[in-house]
Amino acid sequence: MGVIKFFGAKKVFVIYLICQCFTLATMIGSAITSLWVGALAIEKMIEHVLLCVLTVVLLHIPMVARTKFRLKMPQFFQIIVTVFIVAHFVLGEIYRFYDYIFLFDKVLHTTAGVVIALSGFSIVYAFSKSKDGVRLSPFFVALFSFCFAIMLLTLWEIFEYSMDAIFKLNMQRWQDGLSEVIIDGKNALVTDSAQGSGLIDTMTDIIVGTVGALVISVSGGLWVKRKPDDTSFYIVKEKK
Repeated sequence: MGVIKFFGAKKVFVIYLICQCFTLATMIGSAITSLWVGALAIEKMIEHVLLCVLTVVLLHIPMVARTKFRLKMPQFFQIIVTVFIVAHFVLGEIYRFYDYIFLFDKVLHTTAGVVIALSGFSIVYAFSKSKDGVRLSPFFVALFSFCFAIMLLTLWEIFEYSMDAIFKLNMQRWQDGLSEVIIDGKNALVTDSAQGSGLIDTMTDIIVGTVGALVISVSGGLWVKRKPDDTSFYIVKEKK
C-alpha cells in the first residue's frame, strides 16, 4: 500500500528505484575515481556529484506531487519523466552521451516536447473543470498545449545560451564547431560551419521538440473531441 500511495504503481517504483541506485552509484564511482586520478579530477568530481544530487532531488518531484499536492499522474507520464531526468543529467552530462551517442540529444528534446504538451493538456483540463472554468473546444485545447510546449522549449534554449555565455559551458554545443588556427602568429578559434554548431544545435532542438509537441497536441485534441471526460492521460487533482 505504501508503494501505491507514493508512486501510484509498483512498476513506477521499480523504475524509480533503478534510476536512484544508478545515480547514487555514479556519484560514488565519480568520487572514488577522482581520488585515484588526483587533484586534476577534483573539479570534475564536484561537478558530477552536484549533478547527481540535483538528479536525486528532481526524481522526488512526482512523489511529492502525489503526496503533498494530491495530484494523480498517469503511470507512463511518471516513467517518462523519471527516465528523462536521469538520461539528461547522468547519461547526457556525466557519461557524455550527448557527445558520443548519435541523436541522443534530439530524442530527449522530442521527449521534452511530448511531456510539456501533456502537462499543457492537464492545465487546460483543470481550468475547465473548476467552478469558474470555461470548457474550451478541442481545437483551443490543442492550441494551448502546443503553444505552452513551444514557450517552455524556447525558455530552455535561452537558459542554455545564458549558461554558455556566463559560465563558458557547452550546453548548446557551440564549442564543437571551433577549430584552433594561427592568424598573424597568434592562436585563434574559428568556426567550421557557416552557421556555427551552436545555432544548428539550438534550432534542431527546437524543431524536434516542436514535432513532439505537435504530435501530442493533435492527438490530444482528437482525444478530447471523442472522449471529453476521460482523464486517463491527464494530471488531475485527486478527490478527497
